[in-house]
Amino acid sequence: MFKSDITGRDPSKWSVTAWQYDGIFYESESALRQALNTSGFTSPGTNSDGEWACTDYNNDPFPHEELNPPVPVQPDGTRYAIDEEQQYVEWMDFSFCFSFTRDLGLQLYNVVYKGERIIYEMGLQEAVAHYASASDPFQGSNAYLDSEYGFGATAFQLVSGFDCPAYATYLNTSYYVAESTHTHPSSICLFEFDTGYPIQRHTTASYVSISKNIGFVIRTVSTVGNYDYMFDYEFFFDGSIHVTVRASGYIQSSFWASNMGGQDGLHIHDHLAGSLHEHVLNYKLDLDVAGTANSVVKAALIPTSRVYPWSNGKTINSMEYERSFIASENEGKLNWDSNNAVMYSVVNKDAPNKYGENRGWKIMPDSVNWATHHLYAVQRKDSEPHSAYPYNGWDPNAPVIDFNKFFDGDSLDQEDVVIYFNLGMHHVPDTSDLPNTVFTSAQSSMIVAPQNYLLGDPSRGTIHQTRINVVNGSVTDALTFGVKNPTCSIDLSDTAPDVESFIGEVYVEKYPYLPDAQMLGNPGAGLEGSIP
Repeated sequence: MFKSDITGRDPSKWSVTAWQYDGIFYESESALRQALNTSGFTSPGTNSDGEWACTDYNNDPFPHEELNPPVPVQPDGTRYAIDEEQQYVEWMDFSFCFSFTRDLGLQLYNVVYKGERIIYEMGLQEAVAHYASASDPFQGSNAYLDSEYGFGATAFQLVSGFDCPAYATYLNTSYYVAESTHTHPSSICLFEFDTGYPIQRHTTASYVSISKNIGFVIRTVSTVGNYDYMFDYEFFFDGSIHVTVRASGYIQSSFWASNMGGQDGLHIHDHLAGSLHEHVLNYKLDLDVAGTANSVVKAALIPTSRVYPWSNGKTINSMEYERSFIASENEGKLNWDSNNAVMYSVVNKDAPNKYGENRGWKIMPDSVNWATHHLYAVQRKDSEPHSAYPYNGWDPNAPVIDFNKFFDGDSLDQEDVVIYFNLGMHHVPDTSDLPNTVFTSAQSSMIVAPQNYLLGDPSRGTIHQTRINVVNGSVTDALTFGVKNPTCSIDLSDTAPDVESFIGEVYVEKYPYLPDAQMLGNPGAGLEGSIP
């Protein structure tokens, strides 16, 4: 890689002023030539394309891959309505309009919930991909603003059964550029889906209450250069709306510089490094809460240690709920608290509910954590099998297992390391918790995934993929890698909930101990009287 001076319009005055080679910066061509002629100088080699970079089936099948995976069905047709001409959608208690532009792709407008507008406008504004490198000047000064390429212009046709379920509704999109109108068929999909976990459940000694968690999504995928961005707007029964972006595609890589010691990233192939980078996507959310006269509330959970009139002189560790309003744009640049103990919401002061609380909509990260730290790393010991003990609560000041004592300075350098992590959320109950708190707004996540553990993507081992080859707008062939699509009819009774087979609990009495005398009871019935 070279550094050039192209000042002015006369090419004869342009020049190469410096060189960068294998992570070393050479001030001049002569300095580079001198290094090339030095004994022991080694070339980093070249990066060549090959099967290692291919996304097709790698002929290393998973067990039981000859069997078809589960597929979703829509037994009674769609439960939503679409006016394609007006670009208007209705689902359950929601309705909204959508638009599609060359620069920003899918945008939502006039989102109505239970007959009242809650959002005037919501949509992507920009996406930046920022790269970093000390050994590669190009990567070290590189950033992309992707709207220039166009999220609408790069929203190509979705693959039925892969990008979205086969039963989804697919819509075309079009945009105007360079004196022509471009149409991408089936580039928006809309469908209902089962999240795979209930939105609500509770078990008592006399009944089990549980509700299916069905969502509705409108989705597009934009392939901006090397990355495929999947954009989702998901709607749920509890009134929550989830805005999600996922990224796939090829990374923008660089040469592995052996002299950098890995500070530029990880060595991922022969002479290839994964370039350090970050993606930041900015959205606009124009909430209208009972009208357009709204305020922003900052709510914080404040740890307290104080003596209360009822605590008999003892200091009680507790917390308090503190609310304040963001007064002006001078205070409008906000950050999530490091422990997510600060939450924000948009409310209408002039429209309190029957209990005097301001109606509003809270804005929160989809994944939040709590406690003093998110992650803990300790050296494994047989004497420290657990971080807690069931009886710790009997004497919190002298617990059976004191987790703090685990941190006694032992090395974590090439030792048997144990990681403890927290999942959870701060919870300030409001009316939406009645009758039950719902899973959709009370969730957290953590990803544990291989990092350089394998030499490639193991998901290439599935035959349940496709490759569609297109030449001049026509499909030439579609590779299915040996998959045989099911052709049998579906007995929809097999998909219906089987509530009659529910068994509350199976338990065996300790006295008298009769292992063959299993008893069936309501949930928790076998635990009655078992707590000391």
